[in-house]
Amino acid sequence: MSDALNEMGAYLAAKRTDCVLGWDVTHDELNVDVAPSNICDFVEFLQRDPTCKFSTLVDITAVDYPARAKRFDVVYHLLS
Repeated sequence: MSDALNEMGAYLAAKRTDCVLGWDVTHDELNVDVAPSNICDFVEFLQRDPTCKFSTLVDITAVDYPARAKRFDVVYHLLS
């Protein structure tokens, strides 16, 4: 499974250099760091691109990192 996730992460980084700031695979999940100003375009790309086929937004949540200057991350969980 992680090979497919690594391939997807590399694909997204190559196709959307304007959006993807970084990516990794942790606990068998693909995590993509996206510029906040490009999140809408990126989510539309995930839905429309035939390689990705992300079809469902499961939930949106936030994570607080009190030790960081920019404390909050918004997290989107999507299904492909």
